Amino acid sequence: MKRLVLGSLGTLLIATATTPVLASEIAANSTTSRNNIVEVQPFNLVYLGYQGYFADQGIPSNAAFISAIKSKRITAKDLVASAIARGRLSPETINDSTYLAHVNTQLFNLDKD
Repeated sequence: MKRLVLGSLGTLLIATATTPVLASEIAANSTTSRNNIVEVQPFNLVYLGYQGYFADQGIPSNAAFISAIKSKRITAKDLVASAIARGRLSPETINDSTYLAHVNTQLFNLDKD
């Protein structure tokens, strides 16, 4: 189990190196014209949650984030609501079942590790 957790954290650390590039691509490709909100992809939303970007909204970071996912204290709707509050997603996203399903998949994948 320790190797699995360490391997997952190692993967996240490697992904950190590509975050600035991904962030600029996301900003360039997915800005909505209505509200000038930069829409984040489900993977990036979960990653932002892991990094502590939504701490002001009560979403824990790092190991506490993974623990909250495992115990079902954080759901896809919680993350989406936090992103809406921070201006990273449009308010309509909370009702987008496809987007929520993709976030759930990412949470499941993180919980699986």
